[in-house]
Amino acid sequence: MSSLAEKISTRRLHSDETSPILLHRRRIYILPGRYGLYFSVLLTIMLIGSINYNNSLGFALTFLMGSMVMVSMLHTHRNLSGLKIRCETARSVFCGDKIAYPVILQNEQAINKPSVRLQIAGEKQAIVNIPASGSIDIYLTMESTQRGRITPGRIRIASDYPLGLLCAWSWIQPDCECIVYPAPEKNPPPADFQLQGDGASNQSSKGSDDFSGLRPYQPGDGLKKIAWKLSQRSDELYSKQFTGGGQKSLWLEWDMVQARSLEQKLSRLCRWILDCEANGLSYGLKIPGTSIPPGQGHRHQHLCLSALATFGQNT
Repeated sequence: MSSLAEKISTRRLHSDETSPILLHRRRIYILPGRYGLYFSVLLTIMLIGSINYNNSLGFALTFLMGSMVMVSMLHTHRNLSGLKIRCETARSVFCGDKIAYPVILQNEQAINKPSVRLQIAGEKQAIVNIPASGSIDIYLTMESTQRGRITPGRIRIASDYPLGLLCAWSWIQPDCECIVYPAPEKNPPPADFQLQGDGASNQSSKGSDDFSGLRPYQPGDGLKKIAWKLSQRSDELYSKQFTGGGQKSLWLEWDMVQARSLEQKLSRLCRWILDCEANGLSYGLKIPGTSIPPGQGHRHQHLCLSALATFGQNT
């Protein structure tokens, strides 16, 4: 019965809801839980026994325990009624990492709301106690299994306070999201970078001014020229190549990547972006439908990785 009622209640959620979301009485459902059903069977047996033996004390005890359930129903429903839920955008992660959605629960009533459970469908639940006329911040986590703009979907908020005999619940579907980057490839081959100069610096003489690419390590290469971060992920050492004369920028282009699948291409580009950022290099990104001018820094990296995350998806 409980599972059927929950299926019916979730059908009312057709689209994402704008925060804050208010739990009013019309969207809170309540039914006996497992222990509530056992307790109902016990009360029924007690009532039958009292009728059979015409026992006044049995009637009194049966009706007393029944009234306790009715009072418990009011407290269970009130424990969710009036709550305001605000779900915010989660910090970007790489595919395979856990997403943590920040959730703020606000209680404007002058009573405490203990043992409130929140859970993203299929994920681990969080149990919180919300103080009277106060709020509490929590994080709801979920696994990231694909790249793109990921929303938490339906979130179940429930409580069986105070006796555990009845369960009140509601479903919300907040409009928050998380940008999930492609998982970076672990051991990609070095990139054949495309360079863009300042228009007057197309020199090919080797020097120590501008980065031009990577090549396998050769005896005699200085320690400063070794690409340590890339070499740590590979069995071979790689050295950085430089060209002299003028400021140049690296271009990471779609056609540079020779991979078996679309996702592997995106993962390799992701790794190259992280490598460029770790080495303090200026880089740009060209993929079908998107061209990001060269730059560097956290915001530029986020812009490039977000373009990879949402590639081929509706934004």
